[in-house]
Amino acid sequence: MGGLTALAVTWILAPRRGKYSADGMAPAIPGHNVVLVLFGCVLALVGWIGLNSAGAILFTGGEPSGAALIAINTMLAASASSLTAAAITKVRFGKPDASLTANGWVGGLVASSASCAFVIPAEAVVIGSIAGAVIIFSVEWFELRMEVDDPGGSISVHAVGGIWGILALGVFGQFQRPVLNVAARSLTSGGNGITSGQWLAQLIGIATLLGFVLPLTYGVNLLLNRFYPFRVSVEGERQGMDLHELGAGAYPEFVTHTDEFFPR
Repeated sequence: MGGLTALAVTWILAPRRGKYSADGMAPAIPGHNVVLVLFGCVLALVGWIGLNSAGAILFTGGEPSGAALIAINTMLAASASSLTAAAITKVRFGKPDASLTANGWVGGLVASSASCAFVIPAEAVVIGSIAGAVIIFSVEWFELRMEVDDPGGSISVHAVGGIWGILALGVFGQFQRPVLNVAARSLTSGGNGITSGQWLAQLIGIATLLGFVLPLTYGVNLLLNRFYPFRVSVEGERQGMDLHELGAGAYPEFVTHTDEFFPR
């Protein structure tokens, strides 16, 4: 839902000035600190382990003892997704791309959420690997083909990654839950309890998101935008919002030539 809301808002806002040239190319408007981006991913990983564990226990009737397996699956999905993203960008661009790897990392966390209590670790790795690959190409497709200005890749990570996670539950879910026997250091699968009815339920969930949630959130944000415009002023974009709204630069030791980002 968050990813689809991001898509609705970016459609309403339209791209930033200078994001697309006359021939449709998208010049980079880079973030200021990729180290902080990756540190944020570490924080997300810690939080997501708690999120998935609590969600599985509260909303699916899971036992607290299952939190260990959920944490393992969450870690493996994120790790597999980030490694896949790094490998793909290495092959395509010659070097791993830190920003896209971060997108893969969080996308793996998103994709793990639906099924983390219902899959074995090997399946979590597969789910994360597919998420990492899909998100890399999704970011490119939205930016270059759809001309959606999504600086953080939020649509790809949360909408595309989330939809894949919902599908993955229908593909891999074992509803006689896998049990992690810590004492015996073994994992016991209860057998694949997936049914055609569950697969249909997953598809209905996706159809609800695309056919109801997306139009609803688009309409609500379109209405809000008429009363309280989301887009900052042209001068705010040119100066940077620190100077424009607060009157001081966040990084006074650096001289930022913002005109480089806009066509003359």
